[in-house]
Amino acid sequence: MFSFIRSGRGKKALAASLAVAVMLTVAGCAKKQQAAPQATLVKTMQVIKRDTPIVYDYTGSVEATQEMELRSQVTGQITGKFFKGGDKVVAGQTLYTIDQRTYQANLLNAQANLANARAALANAAMDAERYTKLYANNAVSKQVMDNAVMQRDQAAAAVSAQEALLQNAQTNMSETCVTAPFSGRIDTTSMEVGNYATAGQTVLTKISNTDPVYIKFSIAEPEYLTLSKTNSAGGAALDNLTAVLSDGSTYDLKGRVAEVNRGMSDNTGTLTIKATFANPDRRLLPGMFAHVQATGGIAENAILVPQRAVTEMLYKKFVYVVGSDNKVTMKEITLGPAVGRLYVVKSGLNGDETVVVEGTGKIRQGSEVKAQPMTEADLETGTKAEGAQK
Repeated sequence: MFSFIRSGRGKKALAASLAVAVMLTVAGCAKKQQAAPQATLVKTMQVIKRDTPIVYDYTGSVEATQEMELRSQVTGQITGKFFKGGDKVVAGQTLYTIDQRTYQANLLNAQANLANARAALANAAMDAERYTKLYANNAVSKQVMDNAVMQRDQAAAAVSAQEALLQNAQTNMSETCVTAPFSGRIDTTSMEVGNYATAGQTVLTKISNTDPVYIKFSIAEPEYLTLSKTNSAGGAALDNLTAVLSDGSTYDLKGRVAEVNRGMSDNTGTLTIKATFANPDRRLLPGMFAHVQATGGIAENAILVPQRAVTEMLYKKFVYVVGSDNKVTMKEITLGPAVGRLYVVKSGLNGDETVVVEGTGKIRQGSEVKAQPMTEADLETGTKAEGAQK
């Protein structure tokens, strides 16, 4: 009987062991099925190959062609203000008046002193002439004549001194009327009537000429040489500049290079350039940011890829190229200038590849992908879709 029991228990244990083994085998197979890699959905695009204008883009800032702080040249209380902040003024227009009473008195005093000096000179001149004739007739000594001549010369010097004082008084008097040094626009932060101005120190207002304006930007040496060659060859790359504003709109007037710095910057290795743009509608304001674009010729059969397809790693640029087996390969590329939402590829691609545009953050070398083709027009939808994919 005990053997029967032992035999029954042994069979049950064997059955239980087999059941556990089967369950583990099934679970292992399920895990293997779950771990099997699946193709990642990405958006791809055929590399573009076509003749392309090479456009160089530079970030710049708008500056006034003329700008200055208008300081009081005399000391006194401001008695008049004849403009509003932001007004357009013309050269010579009266902007401020400063209390004239002290300067008017100084002017009258200088005029009176000059009149006295001139009268003294006239009297001394007559004495010198008379004593010179008397000396010629041996009527007076040479010392008497010399004294008369010396007094005449001193009186003449006194007249010159008083004339200088009068001129200074007239200048101070004229400076009590502050005028615009050039045509332009006035700042909104200006001194008001009743404030006290100190000569050479008090800033009354600021004025700037914003038609035309400068857009200041920096350019690397190789690109400057390229654009200079294009300009010399009749391409007018430096005389046909386009400005793109911060809202993405293109300014409707062309610009040209007006000033080029004397040399390259020691710190950045770039050259500072100022381009002038007509600004009759005052759309461009000092301090605004703008992109300056210059065309440096036509690249024949240029290879172009979307900017969103380019990945940067360790200061190198890569794209994911989809192979015939739907697996991706990372290829290092050398980029040229941007053309809209595309980059010119100088090296690394043949022009017949298909690259991953959206979803690059979800794949790596050798990943299998499920490609969803897109067109160049789809690039205008922005980068939100790409961010969602990543």
